[in-house]
Amino acid sequence: MLTTPRSLSAFILLLSCKSALHAATADWPQWRGPLRNGTLPDSPPLATSWESDGPKKLWESESIPSDDDGGHGSAVVSKGRVFLSVVWHRDEPSETRTITELLLRTKLGYQNPASLGKELVDKIESTRETLSPSLRGAKLDAFIETFVAENLSRKQKELFSGFVGGRFKKGKLAIPLPDYEKLKERQEKPFASQAEFEAWVDAQGFQEHVKKAVLDAVPASKRVAEDTIVCLDEKSGKTLWITKAPGEPKGRNCSSTPCVANGRVFAIGSTHLYAVNVDSGKLEWSQPLPAKAPGSSPLFIDGTVVILAGKLTAFEAETGKPLWEQPKIAGSNSSPSLWETNGNKYVLANGRSEFACINPKTGDILWSIEGGGDSTPAVSGDYAAVLSSKDAIGFSGFKLSEKGAEKLWNHPTDARRSQSSPILHNGYAYLFEDGDYRCVQLQTGKILWTQKVSSSITSPVLADGKIFVIANNGNNLLMVNASPNGYSEIAKANVRSLWVPSPTIANGNLFVRHRGGLRCYDLKAAPIVTTQ
Repeated sequence: MLTTPRSLSAFILLLSCKSALHAATADWPQWRGPLRNGTLPDSPPLATSWESDGPKKLWESESIPSDDDGGHGSAVVSKGRVFLSVVWHRDEPSETRTITELLLRTKLGYQNPASLGKELVDKIESTRETLSPSLRGAKLDAFIETFVAENLSRKQKELFSGFVGGRFKKGKLAIPLPDYEKLKERQEKPFASQAEFEAWVDAQGFQEHVKKAVLDAVPASKRVAEDTIVCLDEKSGKTLWITKAPGEPKGRNCSSTPCVANGRVFAIGSTHLYAVNVDSGKLEWSQPLPAKAPGSSPLFIDGTVVILAGKLTAFEAETGKPLWEQPKIAGSNSSPSLWETNGNKYVLANGRSEFACINPKTGDILWSIEGGGDSTPAVSGDYAAVLSSKDAIGFSGFKLSEKGAEKLWNHPTDARRSQSSPILHNGYAYLFEDGDYRCVQLQTGKILWTQKVSSSITSPVLADGKIFVIANNGNNLLMVNASPNGYSEIAKANVRSLWVPSPTIANGNLFVRHRGGLRCYDLKAAPIVTTQ
């Protein structure tokens, strides 16, 4: 399908007019912004360059945990306030002893190698067991690099190069894989006491170095958690209120971003969906989640809150009353999006294996096509783009109607550990996937440019014609020109943020999470000074 310059201009004008129908706002009240597509339509002018140390930091919040202690949710901003939804973990003394998923992963180095296949796993283990103790330092590093290059596919390298290297460096002192299976059988099943725990370890037939590693890894404490909503002052970063409810320790799986609408904050915790008064922090209602610990974020549509937590589910925003469930749309990481057409509103969802359109009043599926994954669909007018976790489908663009979705194009894409959400702007789709950036003409699917960047799995955001994205494992913030004419990096700053949460832009400021809290930076352009 070819597009003439005149028809492309008309297409861009149409998208601009439809976007203008939304209430203009410089706030960022929900995941992916006011339009749910990663863009801020009414941003003040932003600076086109930064000082050598980056944009000016305006404030840093009090301590707020992240990652395994507080998840990877992003901040939202509404009417002078900043909100975060956190499952706040802590350790407290306990007589019981528990082998947790977190301890297996972080203290004992467990990673499930099943997807490598038995033959390759056996080769890795036999090589590890026969490595010479004299193979150390740079020589061992070179050996590991060669082994990985010769035996692992590109995707396997991304996921398992650290696993292979770690086991080779430990050599015969690595925990045997069958021992991990014994540990997993007791995962999250507490022992009543240290004596009971030690007796179980003694009975497993572990080698002495494995016994010591296991006993040292499990502390004299237990993990507890509270579902927490934090409200900060947008100008100062001062904590205005904190609302907590009992939760369960589910680690970084709990990474939802809240939504602010109709005077309430709607937030997903580890076990419940909550509605909290914006001004006071008073908990107005809560409802159990269909599935615990989702990373998905809530969507507000005309008095209804829609979530994807195990299955797509809707609640009445005023009371929390359950309205409907749609078990055919499953998943826990992608967030539902809003599509408006012909005066009607619909939910677009990237489920586990499909891209679907749902009636928000009834939960009925209007249409569904093959897709699915963690990426949140981006919508502009009657056009949408989304990344699928299925490599053969990859990044796709659609023309939407109430009868179905016409696939305009798709680019097979190697799905990474998590799928980034795209940006739609002025008739172009921008995908800043983990290490692979690209710009695609939305109507035709023509790839206008690509760029390899040492990036992260965070999703980008756009304001004032500029794209902002976290790169280099969270170390850098990039400002990129949103243009089809080639990749143009305007500025780079060292912000040392978390590498998974998306940045948030509101009212000329940037909000990013770091390991210990939230930081706010000034992105506004300097005021123009005139002389009489």
